[in-house]
Amino acid sequence: MKKLLLSTVVLCCLSVVLSAQTDSVVVKKTGSWGLNFANVGLSNWAAGGENSIALGTVFNTKIVRTHGQNKWTNQLDFALGGAKVGDKDFRKTDDNIILISKYAHAFDPTWSFSVSGIFRTQLLEGRKFSPNPVIPGEEIAQKISNFMAPGYLTINLGIEYDPSKVFTLSFAPAAGKFTFVMDDDLAAAGAFGVTPDKHYRAEFGTNMLAVLDLPIMENINFKSTLNFFTAYDTFGNVDTNWETLLVMKVNKWFNATFGTQLIYDDDILIDTGDGGNPERAIQFKHVLNFGANFSLFSN
Repeated sequence: MKKLLLSTVVLCCLSVVLSAQTDSVVVKKTGSWGLNFANVGLSNWAAGGENSIALGTVFNTKIVRTHGQNKWTNQLDFALGGAKVGDKDFRKTDDNIILISKYAHAFDPTWSFSVSGIFRTQLLEGRKFSPNPVIPGEEIAQKISNFMAPGYLTINLGIEYDPSKVFTLSFAPAAGKFTFVMDDDLAAAGAFGVTPDKHYRAEFGTNMLAVLDLPIMENINFKSTLNFFTAYDTFGNVDTNWETLLVMKVNKWFNATFGTQLIYDDDILIDTGDGGNPERAIQFKHVLNFGANFSLFSN
């Protein structure tokens, strides 16, 4: 593990040196910021329903530095959303922070050596709401996540296959996965697979990442990111994270997005709500947004 971390630091420092050179350096910047709003207002509505307000924001930026056979990519993705339905409190519906840094050195037109770091967490406390058995009509809020609880850091050292502009496949036989639970209450409960009262867990294994970024037609783009990780000490138990995003541009300022995320983590036990003990289960979410979108850069 120490050798893996040392190799990562050395290669990241090398990428900084290469990026600092000015001759034949190509820098490409992309990024956008979006705002989404939805509202339902009812008055004497015979069909029933409740007033609601939903707000959301999405921010993403990507900077790619290319110098000869070397490429350094840095990316930030952030999403935060919430909704208020009826007289209930404003509640979080989406919360995601992703930081990615990857250095690749090409030794063939379609093959590269690569080292990457991927960090994931959330910004706000996550809660699960259940009916209050004592007071009918009220709910009990239970904290189930928080900032850096969980937090995930994966460091991957391997090779990358890049046959086209729309598809990339990375394989890292030397990969470290670090799970952080920095909230004392959640750490004491052993949440997200950490040993109770411990704040982190380290695993060493192999990682595979497949990325498809496909323009379907004018103003419509589809992106799919599929990630597999298996630790060597529990080889065969595969953690899966599959994300998709469909972006449909209406015009320069407005677009609609539909995203999904599927997670299976062998270390996470889920309360499925059937009254039984928490068990391993597939996690799934989808997010549909429509709103204003602003470009951050112009290349």
